[in-house]
Amino acid sequence: MYTRIIKIEDAEPGMKLSEPVYIVTNTGSNMLAARAGMVLDANLIKMLTVRKVVTIEIHSDVAPEGAEIPPQKSAPAAPPPSIKVEPPKPPPEKYVPVKELVNDKLKEEAVDSVKQLFTCFATPDGGINKTTAYQCVSNLENVVGDLMGVITDDESGLIHINDLKQFDEYTYHHSLSVSMLAMTTGREMGLDEDTLFRLGRCAMMHDIGKQTIPIEIINKKGKLTDAEFTIIKNHPVTGANNLKAAAIGDIELWNGILFHHEKINGAGYPKGLKGKDIPLFSKIISVADVYDAVTSYRSYRLPMLPSEAFELIGRDVNVAFELNVVKAFFAKLELYPVNTILELSDGRLGMVVDSEGASRLRPTVRVWGSTELVNLAAQMNAGITIEGVINPTDLPPGYEFN
Repeated sequence: MYTRIIKIEDAEPGMKLSEPVYIVTNTGSNMLAARAGMVLDANLIKMLTVRKVVTIEIHSDVAPEGAEIPPQKSAPAAPPPSIKVEPPKPPPEKYVPVKELVNDKLKEEAVDSVKQLFTCFATPDGGINKTTAYQCVSNLENVVGDLMGVITDDESGLIHINDLKQFDEYTYHHSLSVSMLAMTTGREMGLDEDTLFRLGRCAMMHDIGKQTIPIEIINKKGKLTDAEFTIIKNHPVTGANNLKAAAIGDIELWNGILFHHEKINGAGYPKGLKGKDIPLFSKIISVADVYDAVTSYRSYRLPMLPSEAFELIGRDVNVAFELNVVKAFFAKLELYPVNTILELSDGRLGMVVDSEGASRLRPTVRVWGSTELVNLAAQMNAGITIEGVINPTDLPPGYEFN
């Protein structure tokens, strides 16, 4: 296997990145735009071009003449004296992980249970093995019970979903995140444990109707046609009907799924319901669904910052979302948990050390490799903004853990 460095204008869909691609922010610092191993498509190439990426490094089975880079790269030649020497690397940091919300075993069980259930309903002809479906539902309900225990046992009641996000198998991890967010919101609204369990189960199944949508529509990176969007908009109906046909659940579950894309002002689908006519489960799932979707990394776009998602949802209060649901949703959501790595607009990286109360949107950050603290909520730091959240495995060049 060879690698080649090519100009971005020579990039073609289907090529696979051998190295991560970083973009330059307004402050001149680097931010991850595409991971190593990602396969290029037209939208990703366009995004990198717009972000002024000049070259990328790709895998190549055959070394093109004149463009070969051997698999074993030789050490770079020493720069001539006339070339400016790069500044020293920042000191390494001790790695302290963000507090784990769900342990790996439970996370794996949750994702597997969603995958198994969705697979049961993947055929549009209604040919469902009810015995298998019941077993899948039973497995999922056991996991929902365990997840509810995670939420109710946490004295702080705060939740973050950073560690639940996964680029691969997005749909299943999305279902897990939405379920956790919905149950936390319901708990803040005073729902009893039995109702929380039913809400979590409904949220875990909210996108089950998408399993019958053609994969080329689900994965389409460009704008959907009217016909394709009509198919997408039918997934709540398909999901609810398939569960009814299998005699799984009840009217509360079916309606929670059926109406999770309705909006308070009546502009949603499939029925155009307004305000009080929308079931409570649907109202809660709607907020959780949008928050997780816009803050998740996708191959064709970068994720929103948690604070940006906060503002997006806030602007749609009493338009798409109900005020009391949004208030409960954000009351217990940790936007930037302690030990989250942030990139600041002045080019510095730092670790979150305090994100409570007024610091939730603008936390206090310890600058990388130092004891300097930057309280973003302070007036003196009003001009400093958060540019990005950095995954510990995606540190920019020059930054490392000891």
